[in-house]
Amino acid sequence: MKSQRRNDELRQLTRRRLLRGALCSGLSLGLAGWAAAQDGPNSSLYSGHLPPPTQVAAGKAAALPPPTGWYEVPLPPPKEVKVHDIISIRVDLGSRTLSNAQLQNRRTAQYDARLNDWIFLEGLRAVEPAPQSKGDQRVQGNLNQLNRVTGQLDTTNSLKFEIAATVAAVLPNGNIVLEAHESVRINDEQWMQSLSGVCRREDIGPGNAILSKDIANLKVDKRELGQIRDAYKRGWLTKWWDQFGPF
Repeated sequence: MKSQRRNDELRQLTRRRLLRGALCSGLSLGLAGWAAAQDGPNSSLYSGHLPPPTQVAAGKAAALPPPTGWYEVPLPPPKEVKVHDIISIRVDLGSRTLSNAQLQNRRTAQYDARLNDWIFLEGLRAVEPAPQSKGDQRVQGNLNQLNRVTGQLDTTNSLKFEIAATVAAVLPNGNIVLEAHESVRINDEQWMQSLSGVCRREDIGPGNAILSKDIANLKVDKRELGQIRDAYKRGWLTKWWDQFGPF
């Protein structure tokens, strides 16, 4: 009897310990979840007790609204660009043209012309038929013509450089007019580059940089002066010969 009573007491003590441990674990998990909810980000995956962003002082832009999800990042506000600000432009232009043409033209003609009658004027008094003592005038001929032309054109152009431009004007719709001029001189060699165009304020990326493909009415002028240029440029006589192409 004593051994049975002792076993019952041990069982009750074990049950109490298990219940006490489960209660403590539940309380710990609940407190941890509540703390995580207080410190978690303001998104749909968390409880979100963060206070809404407040407005900044008057005269400045308002704070950005909170994102609706943990993976969504709000777009930054457009940059405030003023006249004479400096914008970096990355010019990357490339084009390739491939053209093949073949033309063949053949023409054959035969003609036979005969003059049966003719006239002559007797002053201002009369018009009389002219006698043809040597017979009727006659012309005969054959014409064979063959033209064959075959042409092939393959051109590739590429231009890459970076240049700093200044804001020349800000249009009423927010677009920006850019102008850039650059000149580099090394001894007798000189390189000159100029660029102009219109871009949107939203296309200006981090670091005040913009790509040439985002610039409208783009005009690029690149020149080279010096001995290297003089070595391969055409003379005025060659230009005239190529322009008129007499042969």
